[in-house]
Amino acid sequence: MKTRLAIVRGAFLNRYEMQFYEPLVKRYDITAFSSLKPFHDVFSFPVIRLPSPVDLPVFPLKMQVLNRLFIDAHYLYGLEEYLRNFDIVHTAETYFYYTQQCLDARDRGYVRRVVTTVLETIPFNNESIPGRSAFKSRTREEADHLIALTDKTRLSLIAEGADPGKISVIRHYVDTGLFAPEPAARRRVGGKSAATVILYCGRLENYKGVTDIIDAAVMLLGSRSLAKYRISFRFVGDGSLKQALLKSVGSLGLTNRVTVEKADYRQMPQIYRQASIYVAPSKPTDTWEEQYNTTLLEAQASGLPIVTTISGGIPENVGDAAVLIPPGDPAALTRALTGFVKDPYLRERYGRRARKRAVAVHDISIGAGLLDCLYRKLLS
Repeated sequence: MKTRLAIVRGAFLNRYEMQFYEPLVKRYDITAFSSLKPFHDVFSFPVIRLPSPVDLPVFPLKMQVLNRLFIDAHYLYGLEEYLRNFDIVHTAETYFYYTQQCLDARDRGYVRRVVTTVLETIPFNNESIPGRSAFKSRTREEADHLIALTDKTRLSLIAEGADPGKISVIRHYVDTGLFAPEPAARRRVGGKSAATVILYCGRLENYKGVTDIIDAAVMLLGSRSLAKYRISFRFVGDGSLKQALLKSVGSLGLTNRVTVEKADYRQMPQIYRQASIYVAPSKPTDTWEEQYNTTLLEAQASGLPIVTTISGGIPENVGDAAVLIPPGDPAALTRALTGFVKDPYLRERYGRRARKRAVAVHDISIGAGLLDCLYRKLLS
């Protein structure tokens, strides 16, 4: 009989993370648990949707209000009963309410082990809401194992008091068969007549650095030294700044050179193949920094040269496969992009380096193998 594995992610259930659980379906009987409105819900294993406060319609300050009422709004109604007879429950974050529910299910004898993946890189973050600190403390002490997404996450957990002996670093991974460079040498080293498409994918928010990209676009597209290059910018995503970005693009007269659009995740491999350079200029806030950034994995697997920032877990993600710049520095972003625009051989070199790293470090088979080894150890 297969080991029964429950993956609990609530509203955050998504294809980006679940892809590296796919290789485990032959060995494990996997069921995922989400809220009624997850990011994605079609995988090679079933999904059980449960009602959650986060499913409520959007209203002013929705999450702030719900988190104050519930300590954390990511509660899944009835989850404990659904977890009966699972061998392992793999949840996420120390402060999510459904993580407390997983621990409750284990305490009732419904499940054997609880594993928690932690992304947070800032020690003692998310503790301003009454009850959050107790949630985090309980998870650190009672979870059977903690998976840190990065070394920075591991150090954050230790700073908060977690036992280093029950922490493993297991990162996110990507399907390097699905996300791969264009088979034909479309991005081959060529002359100045070839178009250069600079791509950004993700949330259209200030903390993701999207306004810095617009600033860089103005400088690049207005540069006399780059006038002979066919440069365009492509934003793929959604967020609170979408309308402001569209307005800026129009007022700056960049409509023919900058596009802003949404896309289904199934379209993303081809979107990366159509790009020349990938950019992700994330910048930290007082309470948040980029924990890893899955799009950087997809860009690496797609063989793209990358410009990104020294922030959070990004340096661990890209290694030497990207040009790293300070966050919040449009001038530095412009210089880095200019280097790639002018030198197709540099693009080619970084693109090969990115693809090599993706296959050697980030392939889903590696992540699945590490999870399999951990699960077996916990049940032995």
